[in-house]
Amino acid sequence: MATLASLFGQEPAVGALRKALAADCLPGTYLFLGAPGVGKGALARAFAQAATCLDPRRDPFDACGVCDSCHRAEAGTQPEIVTILPAGEQTQIWQFWERDNKPGSGALSHSLNYAPTIGRRRVYIIERADTLTESAANSLLKVLEEPPPYVLFVLLAPQAARVLPTIVSRSQILRLRALPADVLAAYLRDTKGIEPGRAAMLAAYAEGRIGQAMQFGQNPAVGEEIHRVLDFAETLPNAPRVRALKLAEQMRKLAAQTKALVGEEPTAPTEGEEGETGTAKEKTNRRQLAAVFDLLVAFYRDLLTLSVRSGGAGSLVNQERATQLARLAQHGNPQRWTACLDALLQARRRLDANANIALVTEVLAMTLVA
Repeated sequence: MATLASLFGQEPAVGALRKALAADCLPGTYLFLGAPGVGKGALARAFAQAATCLDPRRDPFDACGVCDSCHRAEAGTQPEIVTILPAGEQTQIWQFWERDNKPGSGALSHSLNYAPTIGRRRVYIIERADTLTESAANSLLKVLEEPPPYVLFVLLAPQAARVLPTIVSRSQILRLRALPADVLAAYLRDTKGIEPGRAAMLAAYAEGRIGQAMQFGQNPAVGEEIHRVLDFAETLPNAPRVRALKLAEQMRKLAAQTKALVGEEPTAPTEGEEGETGTAKEKTNRRQLAAVFDLLVAFYRDLLTLSVRSGGAGSLVNQERATQLARLAQHGNPQRWTACLDALLQARRRLDANANIALVTEVLAMTLVA
């Protein structure tokens, strides 16, 4: 488990938490807000370790790393630091409060009223507060407002608007920001030893989110999936309009094979996979297609950059494909590449609004081809 000192890029948030810890003036509930992959989980775990540490360092405040609580926290076995993940798509009431028909239920029922014996506090990290069911959220209101003095709740969510207002009003909000892509690329290059071109690509595709970039960098399958999507993208600018529907079908099949980019284990494509039904599969399909759209946006931004600015190769996301991109950029003008970007962003919005996937990709393909 990382210490506060080991975290990069969230200095304002870390400073605020250190100040509260040093003054021993912690609110009962924190709500960490930020885009997925920005580092909320890493900060929550480092904060929990520092908050439970038996002999913390004071200048600046941080976990000591050597006490029993810290050793257990670093091993992921500190029972007084409890992380609650969604049960499927939602975080359910039984995960907090014991139910007879749910073996192993009741994380709060079993520990909330007992003072810690290993560390200085009990910390409950709710990983996806935006997935709380209404009943689960309402069941937490009283304990979030007046937790026992030894209890600390840390809730994580992408946006406050996705969390029940009564939860938000009971929480101290801490916002985490994405880093400038060049700053993150330099960190990946200088600290993690990632090759400069790949570091720049990872930072750009992660949109400055350090956790996302680290996940991408640690999984070789991510690079393979990015290259497959970019190979497909290179076929679009010169494709005839009559092939649009075929290309839309190819785009959907490509998305079905895009697993690592959305945090899933890559698997061989299954015959008939695209036609599977079910809410969970539908959401997975949309996440996979959204990842493909995001890669295509970066690709067309590169084409636009090259068409409006001579010598703009240094600012490309896909610098390793600068030669191919320069050749493709000559087959269009800034107006065309801008129209393609507008179509991609519109398709992304329609995808998020649960529009029909086949229709979204077909309309998109009609704009992207020549």
